[in-house]
Amino acid sequence: MPAERQGEVLKLKPEDRGKRISLNVDRGCDEPNRSAETPPIAASNRAMGWTNRGNFELLGRTQGGDLVLYPRTYETEWRFWDPSTDALYYSGSWDEPRVVGTGWNIFNIVFSPGDFDGDGYNDVLGRDSAGRLFLYPGNGDGGWLPPRQVGAGWQIFDSVIGAGDFNGDGNNDVLGRDSAGRLLLYPGDGRGGWLAPSQVGSGWQIFDKIIAGGDTGGDGAVDIFARDRAGVLHQYPANGQGGWKSPAAVGYGWEVMNEILGPGIFSGGDGYDVRKPRADVVAVDQEGDLHLYGGASTTGLYTGDVIGTGWNIFKNLI
Repeated sequence: MPAERQGEVLKLKPEDRGKRISLNVDRGCDEPNRSAETPPIAASNRAMGWTNRGNFELLGRTQGGDLVLYPRTYETEWRFWDPSTDALYYSGSWDEPRVVGTGWNIFNIVFSPGDFDGDGYNDVLGRDSAGRLFLYPGNGDGGWLPPRQVGAGWQIFDSVIGAGDFNGDGNNDVLGRDSAGRLLLYPGDGRGGWLAPSQVGSGWQIFDKIIAGGDTGGDGAVDIFARDRAGVLHQYPANGQGGWKSPAAVGYGWEVMNEILGPGIFSGGDGYDVRKPRADVVAVDQEGDLHLYGGASTTGLYTGDVIGTGWNIFKNLI
């Protein structure tokens, strides 16, 4: 690809879901080279952000119930592809944060499954004290369309997370842990509703924090991270078909973190394989410092760097 076209992206639309992509490279007089097909295109995941730009973006919910968006822009700095390493390098900067909602303290759990209703924009789900689950569809510009109730009886869960596409059907799913430590999968139907739930784990009561990390290993399947009460962080890689690969302990001393989140790829400053991008994990410590832990294919996570301060103003990150 000529230098002036490097960094171009293909914009996917909701109607592309389930399709596969391949690339023909025309070398002039030679036969065109055809790349291997991608896996079927899945729904937009949490890592694609809130402003429809495919960027790492954070949402923070304050104690008073304000929802604050921290957008991030990459294209203003530098971005290039090194064909010798198949690595994409880029950098970026935070945009000005802005309040995108108020009154969110009516919910005791708020999380994002990515695009849940199939319109191509990422959404947020909130559970109230009565166990009702409400969908707030994203509008693609950091705001929300009118909410609607999409569930009841969710008070049986003490932890609920947006797992992404856990079972490999192209739609985003939700995981809930009940008081007995059972982990239940609620598959999304891609239209804002549900398929039949099933149990996908037991013994999860040993953990005090469960998060959806996204694809931190670059294998195309989501990873779930769980912190035990001794502060050990465990990685549970999904197999992309509704089950699990072998878990591993990936870090110690995580009891100092008040919040942990998997919001996508923050920076490719060290380079990553464009065929196997790896999501990152962020955590907020007791002093309010925001730490970034890069996804690694063999060791789970790279050592974290501080990328922000003052984040203890938030009750949780989304």
